[in-house]
Amino acid sequence: MCDQEKIKDEMFDFLASEFHQDIESPEEALQELIRESDYIVLDNTLKFIKKFLELKISQEEKSEFIKEHACIYFPAIGMTPLEWLKKIATDLEQSVKVKKAEEKGR
Repeated sequence: MCDQEKIKDEMFDFLASEFHQDIESPEEALQELIRESDYIVLDNTLKFIKKFLELKISQEEKSEFIKEHACIYFPAIGMTPLEWLKKIATDLEQSVKVKKAEEKGR
């Protein structure tokens, strides 16, 4: 399997498992992921999100991929799929820093 397909598979797994039809809201699903995961899991998630964003495919193709696999109605949250995913990456980055500092402080 080529790297691009592997990254897409990881992205599919993330979107389908965290942002499925049974979530209350995308924000709630993200907060639950952050609460229940240690910084290593969050950091690994952040890494493949960044790899997905850097893929050599069009922005449209990335947006369509996100729309197809995340059960989110993007007009309702006022963001495009790529804006939303970039915000997820930013939120995860901050959470990794906080959780890493907390674990070092123990």
